[in-house]
Amino acid sequence: DDTNSLIFELKSDDDTRSQYPFDFRFHMNYSLKGSTLSIEYSIENLSDKKMPFSVGGHPGFRCPLEAGYKFDDYQLHFNQPEKTVRFLKEGKLLTGKTEPFELPDGTLELNHETFKRGAIILRNIESNSITLEREGGERSVRVDFSGFPDLGLWTYPESPQPYICIEPWFGVDSTSGIKADENLRTKSGMQLLPPESHFSSVFSITVN
Repeated sequence: DDTNSLIFELKSDDDTRSQYPFDFRFHMNYSLKGSTLSIEYSIENLSDKKMPFSVGGHPGFRCPLEAGYKFDDYQLHFNQPEKTVRFLKEGKLLTGKTEPFELPDGTLELNHETFKRGAIILRNIESNSITLEREGGERSVRVDFSGFPDLGLWTYPESPQPYICIEPWFGVDSTSGIKADENLRTKSGMQLLPPESHFSSVFSITVN
């Protein structure tokens, strides 16, 4: 077996309960096999009540992947055509507004102007993988995220930076002015884990 793995654990204690009043065990399992890194989230609700939670990744990738090229030479290739909406942000919060987000051929051409208003946040898209690549390029990175309902795409909006983040999520930012978001149980995208139950989900990153 050529798999190498590393597990991080967070378990509830008096400090976590003072801010998040639930008993839980949270594992992040990183496993590397060949050129694929898999990241598994494993959450156990050790409480006697339903536990609201959200979880997700923030993996970032250098872009360009090859010397002599620039950010704008690359594309994100969704493995399905997309016709959905983008959640709009102002600062750190969602505005409650959306705008159409359509990729008839599944291709998003990268440029920093696209991210001037912050992250591209999508929900329930058709695709379950995205590949960062350049037409005719020798290197690419694919992120597989089957089962994740939400997705964030982000690069630093204030000044051009040579990276792009492809972020599979369960849950999104809070919405400005929405009182329901102050209650974790009713916040949009929040997961509810029954007492003494277990949740797990995996996404992977493959470098070619």
